[in-house]
Amino acid sequence: MDLNSEQLVAVEHISGPIIIFAGAGSGKTRVIVHRIKNMIDHHIPGHSIIAVTFTNKSANEMKERLKNLVSPNKLRGMVISTFHSLGNKILQKEISVLGYRLPYTILDETDRLQILRNIYKELKLNPDEIQDDNTLFLISLVKNSNKKIEQWIEENEYYFSDFSKEIFIEVYKLYNKNLYALNSLDFDDLIILPIKIFKQYPEILEKYHKKYKYFLVDEFQDTNPLQYELLKLLSEHTKNLCVVGDDDQSIYGWRGADVSIIQNFKNDYPNAKVVILNKNYRSTQIIIDAAYSLIKNNSQRIDKKVISMNHQEAEKIKIIECYDEKEEAEIVGELIQKKIIREKKKPGDFAILYRTNYQSRAFESELRKRNIPHYVVGGYRFFDRKEVKDILAYLRVIANPYDEVSLLRIINFPKRGIGEGTIEKIFQFMMEYQHANNEKITLIDAIYKIINEPHTIKGIQSNQFEALLNFIEFLEKYKKEFSINRSLSNALYKMVQELNLEQEFLKEGDKEEVARARFLNVSEIINMLSYFEEEWSESQPPSLFDFLARISLLSSGQDNYEYDRGKVQLLTIHLSKGLEFDTVFLCGMNEKIFPSERTLIESKGIEEERRLCYVAITRAKKELYMTYTLFRRRFGEEILQEPSRFLSELPKDLVEWQLNYQQQENNKENKIKEFINNIKDILAG
Repeated sequence: MDLNSEQLVAVEHISGPIIIFAGAGSGKTRVIVHRIKNMIDHHIPGHSIIAVTFTNKSANEMKERLKNLVSPNKLRGMVISTFHSLGNKILQKEISVLGYRLPYTILDETDRLQILRNIYKELKLNPDEIQDDNTLFLISLVKNSNKKIEQWIEENEYYFSDFSKEIFIEVYKLYNKNLYALNSLDFDDLIILPIKIFKQYPEILEKYHKKYKYFLVDEFQDTNPLQYELLKLLSEHTKNLCVVGDDDQSIYGWRGADVSIIQNFKNDYPNAKVVILNKNYRSTQIIIDAAYSLIKNNSQRIDKKVISMNHQEAEKIKIIECYDEKEEAEIVGELIQKKIIREKKKPGDFAILYRTNYQSRAFESELRKRNIPHYVVGGYRFFDRKEVKDILAYLRVIANPYDEVSLLRIINFPKRGIGEGTIEKIFQFMMEYQHANNEKITLIDAIYKIINEPHTIKGIQSNQFEALLNFIEFLEKYKKEFSINRSLSNALYKMVQELNLEQEFLKEGDKEEVARARFLNVSEIINMLSYFEEEWSESQPPSLFDFLARISLLSSGQDNYEYDRGKVQLLTIHLSKGLEFDTVFLCGMNEKIFPSERTLIESKGIEEERRLCYVAITRAKKELYMTYTLFRRRFGEEILQEPSRFLSELPKDLVEWQLNYQQQENNKENKIKEFINNIKDILAG
C-alpha cells in the first residue's frame, strides 16, 4: 500500500467513530480511498458505504482513484458525492411525503434573485437593493444555521444596521412560501428537507439505516450545522463515522461552516479514535514552518506540528515591498517572465493568489502586456451564459411546468409575440381568478385556461392567443418527445433545431462569429446530455429530471470553473483550496485587504483570515513570494497602506525582505549624490 505509519492506522480502523486530522499536503485523499479499499477487502459491500465531500471535483477524483484500486462491480451502489448530491438522491425518492411533486426544480442564483425581486415589489421595496441588502446571502446563512430565524437574527445583529429585521423576517418567510408554491428548492433545501423527512418519518430513516452502514466525510472542517445533523441522523445506528479534515484549513465560516464541529467531534463521540497525519508531501520545510508559525497564533485550534517530506534545498520566503498595485503587478510579471526565460519554468508552474477578485485586474494587464499565457479562475462560467440558461429553462419547464421562473424566461424566447403586455394580462387574470374563487392559480394553469376558455379573459388579441397556443403546443410536443424518445440527447437536438437559435442570435444583433460561438455553447449541452446517458445502464435509462438535477448540482459547485494548468493561474485564495503550484505569489498583503476590512469587526474574523493565509502559504511547493504595497488607489486617490499583520507573524530567519524597486532606485541616487558631495568637500578642502 506504501502508506506511512499514521496513514496505515487510519486505513486499518474500520468500525466505530474516527477523526483524522490531515495537515496540508498529508495525503488525506489517498487515506480515504485506501480505507474504502480495506473495507471492501474485509467483505463490506460497496452499496453499504457513503463517502461525502464538498466539491464535484473532489468526488470525481475519489471515484477515479478507487477505480484503479477496486474492481468496478465491488463499487456498485456505493455513494460518492457532495452533500447536496446526497440530499438530492434522498429527496428524489422521499420528497412526496412533504407535499412536493416529482419532478421538482432546483433553482440557481439567478432564479432565486428573480423570486426575491417579485417579493420586494410585493412589499413595495426597491428590487435594485436586493444585492445591497445581501438578502440571498442572509437567507442562506439562516437556513444553514439550523436555527429559527428570530434566534439567528438575535445572534447576528451586526448584519442589520440598515436592513430592517422585521422586513427581513417577512421576506424570508415569503421566499420559502414561494419556493414551495413553485414546487422548487434552493440548494440549502437539499440538506434541510432530508433532515425534516427523517425526523418526521422515522420509518423512512430506518430504511436508510438498513441500507447504509459506513460513512466517510472529507474536508470535515467545512461542515455546517445542518450537514452535520444529516450525517448524525444517517450514522446514528452504527456510529461507523470516519471524518477527515484540518481545523487550520477551515475557511468557509462566512457561508455557514462551523470550525467548532471538527474541534468538538470528540465531545459528541468520546470513544472516537484520533489520528494525526503530520507528514507533508508537498511543500518545503521552510514553507511548512512559516505556515505553522502563523497559524499557532490562533487561540481556537488543535495543535499539530507538520513535518515536510520534501527534502530538496529550500528557498526562503520572499517578502517584497511595492510602491503601489501597478508596481506590484510589474514586479510579479517581471519575476515570472525571468523564471520562464532563465530557469525554463512553464507558465503553469505559477499561481497569483489574492484575497478578492478585483485585485486581478492589474495582474491581468501586466501579464497580457508581457505575452505570458494566463487564466483568471472563476471568471464568466459556462452555466452563467444566457443561451445556456435559456435552453436549460426549456428543459426545466418540460420536466416541471410549475417552474414559473423558467417559464417566464422562455415564454417569449425566441420572440413569438408574447410580450410584457400579454404577460401582464395573464397575471391580471390570475389575480381576478384568485379573488373570485378564493384559490391560487399557477401561471401554467392560467395559460391553459386562457387557451381552452378564451372567453374567460378580456383584452387578449387573436395574435396573442395564437402565440400562447403555439407556445403550449411546442411544450406539449417536446414533453412527449422526451418521454417516448429513448435518446434524450436526440430529443434535445430536435428541439434546438426547431428553435433555430443561431438565426435568433443574429436577429438579436450578434455578429456571425459570436452567434456561432453561442450556438456551440448550446450544442455543448446536447453533448453533455449524450455523455450523461452513456453513464446509465440500458435497463434503467435516465430521465430528463435526472439530467437537470446533475446540471443544477454541477453549476452550483465552488469548483465549477474551467482550469488550464498550462497557464499562469490568477485566483482567489478560497478557490485555490486543494490546489498546489511550484511557485506562488501571494499578493495584496496589506491591512484591510488581507485581513479584510469586514473581518476586523467580527469576533472570529481574524482567526478565519489567518486560516485563509495558512491555506494560501501551503499551496506553494517550492517558492513563495508575498507582496504588499505602500499605497493603493481608492476612488482615484492614493491612500497610505499598512503591511498585513500576518507578515510580522512569520519567523525572521525564514523570510527575506526586499525593498520596493522605486525605493532601491532612490537609494542608489542618494548614494551617488553623497559620493559627489564628498568629492566636492575633498576638493574644496
